[in-house]
Amino acid sequence: MSRATIILKCRVAVVGALLIILSGCSATFTYNNIGWLSAFWIDDYVDLSKQQSKQAKAIIKQSRDWHRKTQLPLYRQDLLSLQKLLTDTPSEQALLSHFQGAKQHWQTLVLYVKDDLIELALTLSLQQRQEFVDAIAQDMADDIAEFNEQTASERAQDRLERQLDTYKDWLGSIDDQQEALISKANSEFQSTFLLWHSYKQTRLDKLKQVFFDPQLSREQFISQLAEVITEREAYMSDELIQLDTNNSKRYVQLLINLRATMTAQQLKHANDEFADMLKDIDQLIADD
Repeated sequence: MSRATIILKCRVAVVGALLIILSGCSATFTYNNIGWLSAFWIDDYVDLSKQQSKQAKAIIKQSRDWHRKTQLPLYRQDLLSLQKLLTDTPSEQALLSHFQGAKQHWQTLVLYVKDDLIELALTLSLQQRQEFVDAIAQDMADDIAEFNEQTASERAQDRLERQLDTYKDWLGSIDDQQEALISKANSEFQSTFLLWHSYKQTRLDKLKQVFFDPQLSREQFISQLAEVITEREAYMSDELIQLDTNNSKRYVQLLINLRATMTAQQLKHANDEFADMLKDIDQLIADD
């Protein structure tokens, strides 16, 4: 997993460096070394004092240890369930339910670390808080600039190429019919980038309000920051939620269509990929 992707996933938290997402060739290394690696990621967002850095590392280590013992076994079970679904003839509802359940893992982690993150946030000076929101704002500006460098058709083509590469990784190779199915699904995908950007801006605006309102009591600060950290959908527009739901259904339908065309060799290749991922998770669990 790229460093940028990890940082992006961690922006929901105050410090910006908490969770390890289990994908990518360096997942095991990253997961087991999150304690010292986090120092590099945090520095991109805020310059912590020695005591704050010690506090942040303690939060990260404790959260990783809890995550290893309680969450990785759940991820393993999810992978096995998905493998079984795709080995059989999956229904749309079964796949949608699976992916919805998988999303809950992130929320479980956020709820687990919320109180510790708020305690750390309470120690941040006004300058540190400004550094943090400025860093997030700069990331968002960079994302918009990158988005605007391409036309809509160029972005669609890039997305199609990424999709094709992904399915080739999982199936080994794809035939013309399968490529046509992937291309059709890609053409029907509804871009939500700008809506996600608006969501991030709304959430950032609320964070700034909490960080810099001198009238807030300690209790109000804690309550409102907890909302920013945990209540993700509260900052989403109805349009974003609907389009995201529509895109999920299109993705699931593509999986169903592809499953109907898969050869025995492709299924074996996919099962080998599942086996590799399960092996990685087993190794992470065993590293305790």
